[in-house]
Amino acid sequence: MTKAGFVALIGEPNAGKSTLLNRMVGAKVSIVTHKVQTTRARIRGVAMEGDSQIVFVDTPGLFKPRRRLDRAMVAAAWGGAADADIIVLLIENPMSCWP
Repeated sequence: MTKAGFVALIGEPNAGKSTLLNRMVGAKVSIVTHKVQTTRARIRGVAMEGDSQIVFVDTPGLFKPRRRLDRAMVAAAWGGAADADIIVLLIENPMSCWP
């Protein structure tokens, strides 16, 4: 029996979502650069192990939108999260969350 699931990768711009997607899939399916907001739409990559498949969804970064394009990118990110079975929140520097 084949098993499959969707995992959404969300977080701020340049948190490492595209890098994680490429590593999990084992191929370069999403662009990786230091420039912010490179991913403008959802990108999917499939990782397979035996009879199981995981579809990773790379989303645009979450930030405060100012323009129409910004609002569309943030909406795409939240849409990818809503469609997923599991959501992975990537934080660039987890130690910055601690007092």
